[in-house]
Amino acid sequence: MTKSSTLAVALAVTFAGAVAWACGPDFPTQMLDDRAATLAAVPQNTFAFEAKHLLPATDGLKAVEGKPGDDLPAAQGARVKALMGSTSGDEAYANGGDLPEDVRLYVAGAVAWHAAMAACPQAPESPYGGSLSKPSCTTFDDASLARAQSRFEAVLALPAADAVRRGAWAAYMLGEVHAARAVKAAGSPAFDGERDAAVKAFRQVRALVLAGASDAQGLAVASFGEEARQALYVHGKPCVWVDFVSGRDCGDALTPTDLKHAIALYAAQAGHDSDNAVRSLAAVAGAVLADPTQTAALIDGPVSQRLLVAYALARVEPQTGDGKPNPLLGTLVDAIVAAGPDKVAGADRLASLAYQLGRYDQAAQLAAKVDSPMAAWVRAKLALRKGDREAAARDYAEAAKAFPRADDPKASLEPDSIDRITGERGVLALARGEYVEALGHMRDAALAVGGDGNVYDDDLSGIGYGNDARYIAERVLTVDELKAFVDAHVPPTSPPATSKDASSPGLPGFDDRLRWLLARRLMRMGRFDDAYGYFPKGVDKRYAEVDLRATARRYAEALHDGDHAWTAIGKAEARYAAATIAREQGMALLGYEQGPDFADVDGAYQFGSGQTAQSLQGDLVTEGERQRFNASAAQPDIRLHYRYIAADKAASAADLLPPRSQAFAATLCTAASWMREGPPDHDEAEDGEVGKPLNERQRRIKAYYARYVKQGPYVLWAWDFGATCEAPDFDRARALQRAERVRAVKHFVKRWWPAELGLALLVLGSLGWAWRRRRRGG
Repeated sequence: MTKSSTLAVALAVTFAGAVAWACGPDFPTQMLDDRAATLAAVPQNTFAFEAKHLLPATDGLKAVEGKPGDDLPAAQGARVKALMGSTSGDEAYANGGDLPEDVRLYVAGAVAWHAAMAACPQAPESPYGGSLSKPSCTTFDDASLARAQSRFEAVLALPAADAVRRGAWAAYMLGEVHAARAVKAAGSPAFDGERDAAVKAFRQVRALVLAGASDAQGLAVASFGEEARQALYVHGKPCVWVDFVSGRDCGDALTPTDLKHAIALYAAQAGHDSDNAVRSLAAVAGAVLADPTQTAALIDGPVSQRLLVAYALARVEPQTGDGKPNPLLGTLVDAIVAAGPDKVAGADRLASLAYQLGRYDQAAQLAAKVDSPMAAWVRAKLALRKGDREAAARDYAEAAKAFPRADDPKASLEPDSIDRITGERGVLALARGEYVEALGHMRDAALAVGGDGNVYDDDLSGIGYGNDARYIAERVLTVDELKAFVDAHVPPTSPPATSKDASSPGLPGFDDRLRWLLARRLMRMGRFDDAYGYFPKGVDKRYAEVDLRATARRYAEALHDGDHAWTAIGKAEARYAAATIAREQGMALLGYEQGPDFADVDGAYQFGSGQTAQSLQGDLVTEGERQRFNASAAQPDIRLHYRYIAADKAASAADLLPPRSQAFAATLCTAASWMREGPPDHDEAEDGEVGKPLNERQRRIKAYYARYVKQGPYVLWAWDFGATCEAPDFDRARALQRAERVRAVKHFVKRWWPAELGLALLVLGSLGWAWRRRRRGG
């Protein structure tokens, strides 16, 4: 259950890197998906956090697990590695004259140790990356072990200044020597003496390190666990990790005194950030909770009691397979409460456990006994059960005082729990109609976790704070509320410096993306002048390959000219330019962060984040939120909606072009091509499939083609309309328009020349008559 002694013996270890592969994006659970469940969840920290805060460290000892190191110069390290291959400790010592004496003696002892333990069984491989346990060994070679002991004792006999490099290492291995002898001496008078000697040696490790000895392998912290093992003997047989987790009788026979002593040592080791100790504590707690007698015997110790409650909260299912409360948990709560109020070591944690069991009155009584963030969190949950949202908001605010997120060894809540509280405050604020405040809370949680604001766990239990915050920003706040929020709290940032050969520009941070979301909302509303400043400056490849501010201006200018250019063809050309920008840069300029476009995954999926009309149910969703959600819907509310905007704009360009022009055919063809590019919908009809109506995308393709056939000119590329399109030639359209006007004049003259001649004669006659009268009058 502790760090293997091979960490002290091995002088060089090679690690192979592990690579985790994943397919597709991660979609963490959003707090707004099931708001009732979110606000009813049991307040708790992880077991690891609780275990590491049972006895916080008060010294400078450091745990080193999974990454053993050394403090020797490279040349000496190489010599040591070579000497470790010696046939005996005496040979290693004889050939190590170029090394410092403490290192030379230690290497000789390590070689002898390996020789002594050569016949011992190896520990089985663990799924956690270390050994499951140290197997008991009684087959070691006594003579080799004695030689190892004498070398380690010789290191400790050196003056302190001469044993800095290997003094603590030698003390640790001396403890291992005596621990091995204790196992072999089980049942004999020598057992107690060997075990006491092992404990003395492990304590000496810590004293030497605190006095300045080298501890590159974290042996001082590991010695807590090794000392703890010496307390876990039953009838001379050691109880190891596998005995506890497999439910063997070994652990049941341990005395409460020995168990409490071992728990205290493991807690001290865990308090130095030892993951090995956390696993050891979990194994002990799980075994103890399975035995009501052992449970009752340990609750009078504050450390052991808090351990059992922490394990029960984090690692034990609250219900049995038939849906009834787990009797083990009820027994634990009853035993602690029955011991008396002065025996409750962590009333807030016990209150949370009572809440988990549905004992709400008992939870309220326990939470009232202590003023802590966890207790306030429990009280907030209880207030929500009573429908008192105002009281719940006050209690949540009290719980949030666990901020700032300093690395405090006495912290009541771990960072993940603080983030959870902040997110729950956002959910409650939405339920109270405090929409801007809801965004503030969710943003705080998103910023705390970093990146895109979401937590991605290997077991898919991550939380989408960032997704929830962006939903509120895009679909709940009005655009003016969002603009005011961003202006007040989200200043622009400079892009991170990247090297010229950087393979990836990275992604914008949460706040940068929030500003970008606002820019796109303003663009969709036609508030272009307001939008420009929220796009990044220049070409920032975290967002796009183009200058988005300049592109947004060109889009706005093209839209304006599409309605105000002097000529119809000039308007058509501008509309087509706007359509092209919308199609090529629509996601970056107009796209919804979530549905229906899902810019957060670059449009690759049509699900994953945000909410839908169907999910906005329950009494925790206000009618105001539903109205705001509907008012902010995309127009049209179809996946990648900007492509439909682009196609509409291209088709409107055709409205202003001569129907027989190449540009007329090309604009319609291009509109059809943008629709043909997809993306397909899950429910759309296949070509020629009967029984399914055409969806909007397919309907438009058909309509554009029908319009071309009816009005447009014959073009060679029309045989596969929408797949192969020429660019529209607007100059040819202008030439065609002029030619058509000349032809129209000529046709008019040719058809009506008699009338035109008569009219001309009449006009000339009238002019002549008028001239004569004027002369007579003169």
